[in-house]
Amino acid sequence: MKCLRLAALLCFAYVAGVQSVHATDAPKLNLIKTVPLPAITGGDFDHFAVDLAHSKLYVAAEKYGSIETFSLPDGRHTESNRSVAVSPHKIELIKEGQALMIADAGAARLEIVDTGSMTVEKRISLQPQPDSGILDARTGIFYVGNGGVQSGKDYAYISMLSTQSESLLGRIRVPAGQIKGMAIDLRTRRLFVNFRDKNAVGIIDTKTNRLVGTWSVPGPSRNSAMTLDAEHRRLLIGSRQPGKLYVLNVDTGKVMQTQDITDVSDEMAVDPAHACVYVAGEGGLDVIRRKQDGAYTKVQHIDTYGGKTFAFVPEYHRLYVVHTKGPLASKAGLQIFDTH
Repeated sequence: MKCLRLAALLCFAYVAGVQSVHATDAPKLNLIKTVPLPAITGGDFDHFAVDLAHSKLYVAAEKYGSIETFSLPDGRHTESNRSVAVSPHKIELIKEGQALMIADAGAARLEIVDTGSMTVEKRISLQPQPDSGILDARTGIFYVGNGGVQSGKDYAYISMLSTQSESLLGRIRVPAGQIKGMAIDLRTRRLFVNFRDKNAVGIIDTKTNRLVGTWSVPGPSRNSAMTLDAEHRRLLIGSRQPGKLYVLNVDTGKVMQTQDITDVSDEMAVDPAHACVYVAGEGGLDVIRRKQDGAYTKVQHIDTYGGKTFAFVPEYHRLYVVHTKGPLASKAGLQIFDTH
């Protein structure tokens, strides 16, 4: 009987210890390698697109004016194309990877590019400086922010572009001069949009294509990055200078938590398998752990040489961060981290 009790106690202690480890420890990201990009001599990168079917990774170099292509999962640099956009920002793959939609801020239009030949198939005019966007995979609508302060207005538009007909369906006017990160809640069919100059989040009903409300974000925030943890009903927003993570209840807009993060954040992604959020900014990349009590805490910080754009590819257990040549790096490059 004593042996049975001892075995039970040891088993309980082991299980409790395992639960404790899972609740507090996050996987440490390890740098696998860096792929140099010596031709890119400056200027930000702005968003990736991942093509798993063809093992390709694309990133927009906005000032250099190129689409850079890499192979997956090794990150080998395969192509640099400067003929398809003047200043590419948000990019999205369509037609099962056979075409790329590019929000071209330099030409005030959307470019649709054949990824086989890397030639422009179609152009759709937009308001000045199209920048941030998101694809609603359920409806095939690509939402792109454009207009605003770049056109001398205190309002902007969210243009709706069909990936099926490759046409402009319409636009939604919003009371903000700067539109940044977006997220879609498929459960409620609401589109959340960072109104950076207003320290606010706009809420758009995608069934009616109308702005139905705004939520305030503590400021001064310059809220730019955004992602949604749909499972736990949390909207995660990254502010700039100072770097803060704001955790909002996605159903009520209530700020549940504020956490210090890297400065000038531009990209965020949720890793459900590890209960983590990755946040990248000019100050580096932070790994934010979601604990069992629902609180978020920073568990790792990585130097990315100013790289604030990344692609998280869970299928390969990889996170790809791109940085430019500048004060923090002697040359541009792609860092590849293991997230397994």
